[in-house]
Amino acid sequence: MEPLVRDNEVRITVEVPRQGLRPYSFLGLGYRHNEPVPDRRFGWPTARGIPLPRGRVRDVERLVLRDATGAAVPRQVRPLAHWDDGSVMFAHVAWQCDVSHDRPAVFTLALGDESLSPGPPSPVRMREEAGQVVVDNGPLHAVVARDCRRPTLQLSVWGKPVFGGDLELWTRDASGMEYLGELDGAASVRVVEAGPLVGVVELRGQHRSADGKAFLNYELRLRFDAGRAELTLTHAFVNMGDEVEGVCVGEVGLRLPPVVGRDVLSHVVCQVSSGLNSFPRLAQLPVDVDIRIGPTGPRIGDVASLREDTTGYPPYLMHNRDLVDPYVGLRTGEWSAVTFLQEGKENWPKRLKVTGGAIEYHLWPAGSRLQNLAQGMARIHRIRLAFFEREAAALDLHRYYYQAESPVNVLVPFEWYGRCRVFGMENFLPWMPERYPLLEGTFLAEIERGWDTGMLAYGDDPKSGYNYTNIGLPDETVWINNEHDFISQAVIQTWRSGRANAWKSARVAAEHQIDVDFVRKSADRWKVGGVPAHCHRHTTAAVYPSHTWTEGLLQYYVTSGDERALEVAQSLGRNICQYVEERLEVLETESRMMGWALIALSALIEVTHDRRCLKAARTIRDDIRNVVERTGTYEAGGLNFGTGTVLTGLGNLHRVTGDRDALSLMLAIMDWHLQNGRNAMGIVWCGDLLPYKLNLTLPAYAYAYYATGDVKYVQAGIELLRFTGPPVRQTGIRTAAKQYRTYMPFLKLAHEAGVLQEIEERMR
Repeated sequence: MEPLVRDNEVRITVEVPRQGLRPYSFLGLGYRHNEPVPDRRFGWPTARGIPLPRGRVRDVERLVLRDATGAAVPRQVRPLAHWDDGSVMFAHVAWQCDVSHDRPAVFTLALGDESLSPGPPSPVRMREEAGQVVVDNGPLHAVVARDCRRPTLQLSVWGKPVFGGDLELWTRDASGMEYLGELDGAASVRVVEAGPLVGVVELRGQHRSADGKAFLNYELRLRFDAGRAELTLTHAFVNMGDEVEGVCVGEVGLRLPPVVGRDVLSHVVCQVSSGLNSFPRLAQLPVDVDIRIGPTGPRIGDVASLREDTTGYPPYLMHNRDLVDPYVGLRTGEWSAVTFLQEGKENWPKRLKVTGGAIEYHLWPAGSRLQNLAQGMARIHRIRLAFFEREAAALDLHRYYYQAESPVNVLVPFEWYGRCRVFGMENFLPWMPERYPLLEGTFLAEIERGWDTGMLAYGDDPKSGYNYTNIGLPDETVWINNEHDFISQAVIQTWRSGRANAWKSARVAAEHQIDVDFVRKSADRWKVGGVPAHCHRHTTAAVYPSHTWTEGLLQYYVTSGDERALEVAQSLGRNICQYVEERLEVLETESRMMGWALIALSALIEVTHDRRCLKAARTIRDDIRNVVERTGTYEAGGLNFGTGTVLTGLGNLHRVTGDRDALSLMLAIMDWHLQNGRNAMGIVWCGDLLPYKLNLTLPAYAYAYYATGDVKYVQAGIELLRFTGPPVRQTGIRTAAKQYRTYMPFLKLAHEAGVLQEIEERMR
C-alpha cells in the first residue's frame, strides 16, 4: 500500500458519510447498513483547509491537486495562515469530485509542482459593470444591481428566465412595524470570491421602515459553483442597535421574486408517514405550499392539500399525516427546482412558503416567542435553490435534499498534521480505535454528541450543572458558551480520526459561538468583542480572560476557511489584551485567568503573529515570574487545574515563539511541585487523595518532556495518570472538553511507555 504522506505530497480522501453502525465496528458492532437508494454524487463541491510544512510553500498557486489516475484537476486555492517566515501554514483548497457511498474519491495534493492546474469546463465568470455585478457559471446567469435602493437579483438557468426583481428582506418588531432590507450604497455590494470554481457576491445593509428607522442589520451572500445549476444563499441578521437589553423581534424573512410568468404548475413534497403502513410518499400538489418547522418537526399547513384517502385509517395514524420533509419542489413548463433551509429542522422555528410562484423563507417566523435578540447577537442561515430539467423525477429532488444535508467528508491523514507541526499535533496520539477501542470510544462519544435544537440553542449545551439560585438569580437555563473550548477538542478529534460526526460537532459549536455567544456591540467596553462566560440567555454574563478561548475558533478557521471564525478570535484577543494592559489585577485573582489568557494569546500568535498579543503574553509571563521569585513557586496549594492552565499556557508560548524564559518558568514551577507538592500517596497533587480527572497537569508533563527530554516528567505524568485513572464518559461539553484536553496530549507518551494498554484494561 502506498504511503499516505510523502515529503512533497499528501493523499486526501473524500467519502460520502457512512450510515448504520459501520462507523462503530471497532467496538464490535458489525452491522452493515444496506443502501436502499445509492448515494452517488457527480461534480460535488468539496473544500478543506490543509496544513503545509514551514518554509515549503510560498505561492499557493504552486499547489497541484491530482486524482487517482495522476491527472491534475481544477482547484481554487487561497492562503489561510502563514508561518513566521512568510511561507503558507494552511491553504484552503476547493474542488469538485465524483464520489459515492461505496467508492471514496482519492486525490493527492502536490507541493511545489511545476505543472499548471487546469480550469473547470464551465468556470464561474464574474465581471463588474456600471452599477451591477454579473455572474455566469454555465447553467446559471445572474445580475446583482449595485445602484438600487434594495437588493435585487435577476436569475436564469440554461438560458431560461427564473425570476428578476427585489430580494425582499423583511423584519418586524414586536409592535408589528415592518422594515425592509436596504443597501448602504454601491459599496455594500462586493465580490468576495471570484472563481473559477466558486464565486461569491456579498450584500450588506439594514432593514428600514418607511420613515427611515433601522431595525437589524443583514448580510446576504450568493454563492455560485462552476457548472452547477444551484444557488446557495447565506443570510445573517445582526442586532447592532443601541437597545442595551436587546430587541424583541417579531419576524425575519427573505422573499425571492416570483418566478417569471408565475407558471409554477405544481409542487413536490415528501409526506413522511402515509398509508396504513406509514411509508413516505412523494406527493405532487397543484396548490401553494406552506411548511412550518417547530419542535415536533416540519408539518404542512394544509394537510388536505396532500389529497390522501384516509378511509379506514385508525385514529393513531391521523395526527402525524401532516409531517413532511422540510423542502419544496417546484415544477414549471421550463424547469424543476427544489429549495430548503439547510439544517432547518435543527434551527426551528422556521417556515417555508411558496405562494403564487414566490418563495418565502421565514427565518424568525411570526409568533415564535423567542428570547430578545441581545445586543450584538446574530444568526446565520443557509438556503439552497437547485434546478433540474423539467421532467426530472421527484426522487431526484428528494435525493438532492438529503445529499445536501449530508456533506461529503474530507480526510487528511493525521500524520500530515504532525509532519507539518501545527498546533503541536506532532505530540498527539494518532487515532488508534482497534488498539484502544474503549479509550477511543470514550472520547468519540464525548465529541460526536447529540445537540439541543432550536435556532438560538443549536450548538450550545444547557446541561452544564450550573445553578445560580444560591446568589439570588432566577432558576433559568444556564448555557455553557463553549467552556472549556469544546470546539478545539472537536477539531482535534476530526484531525485525528477523520470522522464526519466529529467535524459536524466542531462546525455546529463554532457557528453558535460566532453568532449567538459573541457580543458584537455593547455599552460595556469590557464586554464588546467578547464571549461571556456560562450564563442564561447566552450573553447576560461578563466577559473575562478565564472564560475566553481562541484555539478552537482558529483551528476551525484553518480547517473550514470560514473567516468569521478568525474575526471573532482576533476580537477575543483584543479583549484579553485590553485586560492585560489596563486591568492586570483581574488576571491576578486566580491562576486560571493567567493560564487561559496565555493559551488564547499563544494560539493567536501562532496563526496571526499579532504583536499586541505577543506583548500581552510576555506581560503575563513576567507577572507569573514575579510571583515565583517572590514566593518560590506558583500556587503552592496544588498542582491541578488552575496551575495546569498556567503551565500549558507557558508551554504553548514556548512552542509557538521559542520563548526560553517561558519554558524556564514552566519547568521551575513544575520542579518545585515535584519536590514539595506530593500528597500522602506520593503523587504531585497537593494534599488531596481524591483523584480529579479534569486537570491540565498531564499536558504540562508531556510538553516538559518533549521540550527537555528529561524522563522525570514522563515518570511523574505516568504516576498521575495511574492515580487519576482512565477517562470516564462525560455527558456535557464542559466536562467532555476538559477531560479531552486533560488526557489527550499525554496519551502518545503513555502509549510509547506501554502504559496505555494498562489504562485500556482498567476500562474493561
